[in-house]
Amino acid sequence: MKRILIASAVGLMAVAAASADSRGDGSISVRPGMWNWKQETSVIGIPIKETNLECLIPEKATITLSKLAYDLDEGCHVENVVATSNGYDFDLVCQGKYPGKADAQLVRTSDRQMSIRAKGSAKVWGIPAGFSMKADATYQGECAPDELQRQQQKYAEEQAREAARGGG
Repeated sequence: MKRILIASAVGLMAVAAASADSRGDGSISVRPGMWNWKQETSVIGIPIKETNLECLIPEKATITLSKLAYDLDEGCHVENVVATSNGYDFDLVCQGKYPGKADAQLVRTSDRQMSIRAKGSAKVWGIPAGFSMKADATYQGECAPDELQRQQQKYAEEQAREAARGGG
């Protein structure tokens, strides 16, 4: 699983509202702004730690768990999504570069903090391996105007490429 939940963790910061849609997928709305997140992933007992500060724009403030999984790897999807009082429990299933399955939880601890936890197994170079991940995110405030503008321009370019491919 490609850097499990690292890139998309920022898209799940500070859950403001959570709901399950008619397909059984989860959808969350998030607080736009600057987010600090820390993640620790362990595969075969080898820890990988990462910290990131990123600007989340309003245009990306709502995301489904399915989109989160797809952003991880095109071969990933979610199953058995269950809304909880403070987020979601779900299975993350990947069939791409690192096939595997993890029990995952997305939990809102306040409107300024959230966490994601996952534990399961993946095949690394064809060998089954234990896997765990924890990520914690904290809202830091508004994005700097120049960074907000840069992220919105990047988003507009992504949307144009997607529309040109017929996906948007």
